[in-house]
Amino acid sequence: MDAHPREEGPEVREYVRLTSLRDDFGAQMPPASRQRLDEEIAALEPAWTEHRNARERVTVRVRFDNGFVLDGADAVLFTPC
Repeated sequence: MDAHPREEGPEVREYVRLTSLRDDFGAQMPPASRQRLDEEIAALEPAWTEHRNARERVTVRVRFDNGFVLDGADAVLFTPC
């Protein structure tokens, strides 16, 4: 079994960057800049929530008795319902 990390899209990376900026320098920012930053973060929040709730992709490699190898198959295919 191989676990593949979730891929971060540009919106997720921007959300992380902006929240870090707000956490580090928000208290020192002028009110208008802080408000604009909060609006940008709010616009990116759905992408962040989707990324955070996404499950990690797990793949398996299966070697059958006849020598056939199935590599990179989604683990969901091999889990009982």
